[in-house]
Amino acid sequence: MSASTGPQPPQRNRAQDRASWDREPEGDTTLESNWLITLRRERYRSRNSGKAHDFYVVHLADAVNVLALTPENRLILVEQFRAGSATDSLEPPGGLLDPGEDPLEAGARELLEETGYAGDEPIILGTVWACPSLLTSRITTILIRNAKAIREPNWDEGEELRLKLVPAREVPSLIRNGTIGHALAIQGLLWWLVSELPGTPLELPEVFRAEDRQIGLGRLMVAIAVIALAFGLMRTIGETGTLLIIPVLLLVPAYLLVDRVVDPMPRTVLTRSMGRWGRRSLLRALATLALAQLLWLSVMVMARMALLI
Repeated sequence: MSASTGPQPPQRNRAQDRASWDREPEGDTTLESNWLITLRRERYRSRNSGKAHDFYVVHLADAVNVLALTPENRLILVEQFRAGSATDSLEPPGGLLDPGEDPLEAGARELLEETGYAGDEPIILGTVWACPSLLTSRITTILIRNAKAIREPNWDEGEELRLKLVPAREVPSLIRNGTIGHALAIQGLLWWLVSELPGTPLELPEVFRAEDRQIGLGRLMVAIAVIALAFGLMRTIGETGTLLIIPVLLLVPAYLLVDRVVDPMPRTVLTRSMGRWGRRSLLRALATLALAQLLWLSVMVMARMALLI
């Protein structure tokens, strides 16, 4: 956590034109102020009733939560003591912003300081008010992919963190069973999980990476090598052997049709269910075999028609 100076009251005038209460600064009183918070009694007047009322407001700096994923799709979490709940809390790395600090830069810094990890350019998932009834603080959740350990952590005084690398598929269960119980951490995690779903308003844009194209070229080269080997075998084993090899070769296009068109496998955390994964894989395998047989019959029919012509 970082807060080099005391928290600064945010510029909230931008919200006054849509608020149903007007602030009357002459009625404000500072009750407590230290390096972390400023507790103030602030007076507002209702536009509807015309009545004034005093509210207690805690001025706290804005904050950032960092959802960092390793290349193995493990989420980087830290476990630390939280005095408010008097318990240890499992949550993403994060901390307070210095005045005027960019959440993207602050998030990358907090990740490096608390865990020693760094990764791709951060992406903002969203910003919400931490507790609008009491706090002036907003919290921004950012996503960093391909995070790798590059140095030892550098904790602030009083911090004692335990690093946890959690498989992404286990995150929903950890939220469900209460292992992750920090409300602001949960909202950020759910924002990320929903952002993976295609066709939703929270879907993140695809980010092109050079290695994606390299992987595609690699698969293409493997396919060309397999086809060349198959043609070589067909020339070697003759007509009878060729009839046996063709159904095997047709498994490749059959699998691609099943995987890309008939039943694309879900690749997001929320749509993956390990309990049903085995049954679905079996059904996909059977569909691939059936489709390969249909393709083989089509090839045979077309071959006979060609001979008749």
